[in-house]
Amino acid sequence: MNDTRHNSSHLAAALARLVPHRAPAAADPADGRAVESRRLRAMRLSLRQDVIADATDPIPVGLYVLVKQGSDVAGRRAVALAHAPRLGRAVADSYVDDAWQTDPAARPVLAQAHAALRRKKIRGLLCVSQADISPSASVYEPYLRQLHSAHGFLDLAHDEPHL
Repeated sequence: MNDTRHNSSHLAAALARLVPHRAPAAADPADGRAVESRRLRAMRLSLRQDVIADATDPIPVGLYVLVKQGSDVAGRRAVALAHAPRLGRAVADSYVDDAWQTDPAARPVLAQAHAALRRKKIRGLLCVSQADISPSASVYEPYLRQLHSAHGFLDLAHDEPHL
């Protein structure tokens, strides 16, 4: 009986030496980005709901599109405009920005949209995607909070994962 247990443990040890040890798979960076995108989307929707909870449709928004010089402004505007009625939004004004500074605070056209928000001409912004504000979560998240503190919200034609 002792020999059987002894032989079994030797056999297990021998097999363990033959089978190469595999390190746990490294986390896929794309998984982390997907989790971050879902978190930012949930935050944006929650902040939006907080701002528009008492609003009636259509809610006036400013359409904000960030474009590189020479890119298709009309196409990006059309994408956002098509999304407005689905959300119960009325586009009160359009802001087309070609100032590709990474910090939204450094964009004069975005500052004009914020002035319209302060004057209550609009209640929020409608963009094509998160990239219109910033593809960087470290810039985008504080911007969402800043917009919320000004009693504004952000709508996107394409959710955060679709930069």
